[in-house]
Amino acid sequence: MSGARLPRRAWLAVIVLGFLGLCAVVRVPVGVVPPLLPRLGDDLGLSGAARGALTSVPVLCFGLLTPVASMAVRRMGVNASGLVMMGAVVAGAVLRSAGGAAAAFAGTVIIGAGLTIGNLVAPMVIGRDFWHRASLMTGLYSATCNVLVTAATALAVPLAQAVGWRGSALAWTVIPVALAAAAWWWVYPPGSTAPRESLRRRSGMSAWVGERSLTGGGHEGAEGDRRDAGAPGRTPISRPVWRRPLAWVMAMAFTGHVLSFYAISGWLPTALAQTAGMSESAAGLASSVFTMTGIVGPMLVPLMLEALGWSGARMLGVLSACWLALPVTMIVAPTAWLVPCLLSGIAQGAFFAALFSLVIQRAESLDDNRRTTALIQTVGYCAAAVGPIVLGWMREATGGWAAPFAVVVAALVLMTVCGQIAARWPAVDAPRAARPAGLTGEAGA
Repeated sequence: MSGARLPRRAWLAVIVLGFLGLCAVVRVPVGVVPPLLPRLGDDLGLSGAARGALTSVPVLCFGLLTPVASMAVRRMGVNASGLVMMGAVVAGAVLRSAGGAAAAFAGTVIIGAGLTIGNLVAPMVIGRDFWHRASLMTGLYSATCNVLVTAATALAVPLAQAVGWRGSALAWTVIPVALAAAAWWWVYPPGSTAPRESLRRRSGMSAWVGERSLTGGGHEGAEGDRRDAGAPGRTPISRPVWRRPLAWVMAMAFTGHVLSFYAISGWLPTALAQTAGMSESAAGLASSVFTMTGIVGPMLVPLMLEALGWSGARMLGVLSACWLALPVTMIVAPTAWLVPCLLSGIAQGAFFAALFSLVIQRAESLDDNRRTTALIQTVGYCAAAVGPIVLGWMREATGGWAAPFAVVVAALVLMTVCGQIAARWPAVDAPRAARPAGLTGEAGA
């Protein structure tokens, strides 16, 4: 059978896989560092605070550089931005593994700058090409982010035992990014405002990707919105995004979530080794449970909202309670880490998917998607950058892990409160039919 005679779903799967390839590499260049941190820190002579700072650099880039990245994406377009992101990550990974402490920090900054672009590109592709399946595609995006991170967390140390931490960090970054870049270039060619035209035609994507978003103005900005692309209509929002209270509420919810995620991801292997008597490799494997279950969590969001008919408030309440399980356990009974790690891992993946599904569905256009996402990520990641640093400092100051994990609990309480407010916020900007059922609290619970 010739390629052109493949079923439409097969061609659509090719487009989805090209997108998910980018999603798979927007976290692993950062996620490979925590399990290697003891070896890396000893080799480079880094203190506990400096080690925490190294894990915080990408997160700080996500916050500080998001406004610049947002303007760059608007100028370059979504497709070209994806390739720029992956090129920057490869360059930064080579530098990170090439020298001493200064090179490690400089390379990490370059990696963080590249990933900042990826953080914007992924939700924009969903809003542009898959707006009618935002909940499902955001779940796939979030789940795929965790796939390679899980593998790297579990296997980075065994590989480092064979080739050193430099070789392990380089391999877990350059190889998957190079493969993802090749797939992205073929599916999302630079200069286009959508997937490759032949793929759109064969997959039937032209039925929901409108012509104006492909040809209007050359940029995927205010001109290429979903109202003109055949999506359900939106009532234009005249206020700047920074003047919308809901955007700030979602930013605070994201802040609590992402601060906790990076703090736990950065220090959980070390904390388990010191409090549960695990070896370095065993602690890395145990910590991979947190990221591994994050693969499952995002796919539960459509199930809870659509199949079970839960309201957004009910879903986020359950997820918040599960998220709190791990930091609370690390304070009171760290040896009983397994079940709380499973629950919190599922919850952290699901919460991210639920929050950005809300962002995508509330956006009136692709450009509004970009601006709202930029605000949320700027605020959240700037605050989250201090998480690993604070935990490292508090660990050295107190000599234990109770105080550091108490900070995580406080952040998750903020996430819980703001998540409930966002879920119950009156939906005045978009018709109900255009949103996943229950996301804004309209489904019965």
